[in-house]
Amino acid sequence: MFRRTTTADRTMMNFCRLMCCLPFLCWSAATVAEEITLTNGEWPPYLSEQAPHYGIASRVVSEAFAQEGITVRYVFRPWRRAYLEAESGKYHGSVVWTFEKDRGEVFHFSDPIFEGRSVFFHLRTSTFDWKRFEDLLDYQIGGTVGYTYEFEKLPGIQVQRADTDSDNFRKLLAGRFDIFPSDIKVGYAVLRSGFPPEDVARITHHPRAYNVVSYHLILPKRHPESSRLLALFNRGLKKLRESPRAASYFDSFTTP
Repeated sequence: MFRRTTTADRTMMNFCRLMCCLPFLCWSAATVAEEITLTNGEWPPYLSEQAPHYGIASRVVSEAFAQEGITVRYVFRPWRRAYLEAESGKYHGSVVWTFEKDRGEVFHFSDPIFEGRSVFFHLRTSTFDWKRFEDLLDYQIGGTVGYTYEFEKLPGIQVQRADTDSDNFRKLLAGRFDIFPSDIKVGYAVLRSGFPPEDVARITHHPRAYNVVSYHLILPKRHPESSRLLALFNRGLKKLRESPRAASYFDSFTTP
């Protein structure tokens, strides 16, 4: 016998359909991760658009945010542009930077991601040695455009600048100066990627670091999400450091 569908029946059917859809809706919401965009730059092996995971520092940043359900997208820029586009709030932040007073006025700084150790590279045939910055007065020093060096504050020290680290290593090999300051991992990455093995074998570094500094994620204070993202990143970074699976990420910062 045919039975007319009542309003109550239709209400019950709609309710049942809703209940059937809820698991799917919940699953869909859970799979949609928050995405942020950070500026980045070329500084192998820490940061590089061509490197696996965009370099070891980029990987740590991505993994730390992933601990909190956030996906990171990187845009690679020349360094000054990377800084300015992050400062303006166009993007969520930038990686990786050292703390300076003027930067601290416009950016939140995360907990340290890693420490960089800077040394003096020289030819193996050189008798270079130093204990104090005053000892550097006896040597010709190379440097890279855009970098400032702590020892330059000492009167009498002059730095011959070239456009790139690669140019400076070529000059070092040619005997144009005696020493070239650089982060130890960056220096060896430049040598191994751009010079023949016989040239790399001619260069070494002094074991005494002239600078050890920490590097951070920076988030602009003007961006409304920065405080929340800073807390999430620091929490994710702590989890990552405590994870045995991620130990190799941090170990890679400590070897040349």
